[in-house]
Amino acid sequence: MELKNIDKPIKIFDLETTGLDKKKDSIIQFAGITVDPKTCKIIDSLNLLIKPEGNYQITLGAYYKHKISPQILEDKSTFRECHQQILDFFSGDFVVLTYNGLSFDLNFLSTEFSKIGVDFSLLDKDLYDSFLIEKSRNDLSLEGRFKHYYGCSMAEKGLVAHNALSDVKATFMIFVKEQEECPFGPEEVLTECNTIKLCEFEGEIKPCFTLGKYRGIPLNLIYEIDKGYLEWAIGDGSAFSPSCKKYIKDFIKSKEN
Repeated sequence: MELKNIDKPIKIFDLETTGLDKKKDSIIQFAGITVDPKTCKIIDSLNLLIKPEGNYQITLGAYYKHKISPQILEDKSTFRECHQQILDFFSGDFVVLTYNGLSFDLNFLSTEFSKIGVDFSLLDKDLYDSFLIEKSRNDLSLEGRFKHYYGCSMAEKGLVAHNALSDVKATFMIFVKEQEECPFGPEEVLTECNTIKLCEFEGEIKPCFTLGKYRGIPLNLIYEIDKGYLEWAIGDGSAFSPSCKKYIKDFIKSKEN
């Protein structure tokens, strides 16, 4: 089996966390695999359980999904101690594949790196998200799409839903079926948090805000009617993510040059 439209190794990763707030919560499991697109064989993998620094709590909602408790993490390394292994995993030339990672995992991971003073971004890579394709076609979960394509549950294939390592393997298996059925390319991602993304506006596709008072409005129009809002957005007083602020700064610079 070969993915003919992809010629670089595919890095698939997934996170389990203490909760959904990237500023307050922490990563407690990182799992990733590297797949050769010519053979669809796993050529590298990394699976880390990670103990958050200081006092922490795992929300009930998160625990009931991944079943990772503080007792399991008691003797594990912190993100600060094991982050180099993750950086090494993401070395070289590759494309990235996730399942709903563009709205969660990508931004959560870069935020976790920023907490220890390390710059990290995957925005320079081709980013595939099987969830977005499945959502547009079927709007079903990882487990649902797996059963759709393979005719059995993840458990029947020896995979455990909401275990990061099992999830990345299932994500790749779904991706293979998607590419066989109808090949698709990487997403065009502007910011890791998707606060600014390409949207249709008056018949044209333009970079627009996805939240706030200018939700759905293109940046070039905001620049004309309320440049002060963009200047506020890149300041220390706003809660926009670093990648979002960088995109806005570059946009303003391009307009002024």
